Amino acid sequence: MSESAADIEKQLAELRGAENFIGFSAFDLFLDDDESNRKDGVLKISRHNINPETGFLKFTFIVDVYGDKLIRKQVLDLFARFHDNELGSETDPDFMYIRPPEPASQKDKAWFIAEVFFHFDTAEGASKENVYKFFLPFLTLRLPLEFSDLQWWDTDNGESTKKKSAIATITDFIKSKF
Repeated sequence: MSESAADIEKQLAELRGAENFIGFSAFDLFLDDDESNRKDGVLKISRHNINPETGFLKFTFIVDVYGDKLIRKQVLDLFARFHDNELGSETDPDFMYIRPPEPASQKDKAWFIAEVFFHFDTAEGASKENVYKFFLPFLTLRLPLEFSDLQWWDTDNGESTKKKSAIATITDFIKSKF
């Protein structure tokens, strides 16, 4: 394993926490109208239940900005579109975007991490079908990005299988892209 792949695996392990991952996707984030000016990123989706029926989906965007302040500002400005006043009339009051904090350490400066939350009232509201038909289209209408195929991992009643962990699945996916 190369040193950079080991570093990616270590950083993903730190990001993982105790989340209930349900899927992920690579994406291209276009910084401007020039299609060659884009950043690669990974979207991870986790589901958090408040009770058996209600909860929220968390969409975590991870973009490697290589510690470049200009690129970080460009990406931050793109995600600031979620604070647009007009957006409030188009979204459920239970939609939330949290502005990322300024990075505290040099390691944190290498990554831009943003989180978008969607509340759901019924278990069907957080279904794979709704992720494909509502949540991803909603995100692509607000951000200049293009998703690769969404990858789901096997679940059994919402619990991750023990055959292959979510972090191993994401790590394998990222390694296949390099």
